[in-house]
Order: sequence, then C-alpha cells, then structure tokens
Amino acid sequence: MITISDIKNTFDRDFVFSENLPDVRDNDILRAIDECYAVLNTGLYPDQDTQDRAAKYLTAHFLTINIDTSDSGGQTRFLQNSRSADGVSESVQIPDWIKGEFEIYASSSYGLKFLLLSKPYLDGAVLTVAGGTQY
Repeated sequence: MITISDIKNTFDRDFVFSENLPDVRDNDILRAIDECYAVLNTGLYPDQDTQDRAAKYLTAHFLTINIDTSDSGGQTRFLQNSRSADGVSESVQIPDWIKGEFEIYASSSYGLKFLLLSKPYLDGAVLTVAGGTQY
C-alpha cells in the first residue's frame, strides 16, 4: 500500500504540499489514497511495483478531482469534446477503449497515466499453442 510520503516524493513538482490551505495537506492525500484503493483492482497487476505505480497515479487523479471540486464549490465538470473562443476552436476525441466506464479517468492527466499503466493488464492475453487436431 502506498503512503503519504510516496505521493509527496513522486509528485513533488506537481503539487504544493503543506498543512496550510490552499496547499495539499496530508489529510487530502490520505483521502485520495482511500478513494484509490476503493476502486483499484490490486489483483490485476503482475507485481507490487507495478501496482504501486498505478496506485500513485490513481491517487493523484483523485487528489486533483478533490482539489478541483473544492476550488469550484462542488460544481461538476464534465469532459469536453470541443470548445471555441474568439474564432479559435479545439476538438478532442477520447479513444474508443477509454469510453464508457474508464471515461472518468480521462478528466486528468494522472487518470490517463493510470489507464496507460493499467491497459496491458485490462486487455487479457492471447496465446498460441503449437499442435493440431486429431480425427
């Protein structure tokens, strides 16, 4: 299981950590770790290092969502497919394999990294075996 120190060491460039708001507090990290392990399938990964790496990114994803929620006063933010301003438009498409139940993780770069780390273990294995049939 990952710790507060793991998150602080891994994401030291990404977040400002202290016990003073609006910085990220230890309590915020603990909440995000709890949320991570509530949805993380720990049996999916082949070893502890891979599981911990995925858990760190999933924790950072929940930490980002929690901070954004706090900053917005609880307003929800849905994924945008397109937007425009002053004659400039942008359109983004989520890959088909992310659509559906994984789409919520595409709302942060940490969630996308979690998905990319997890994808090899979500697809399943296809193996070939030499041999033939007997009549």
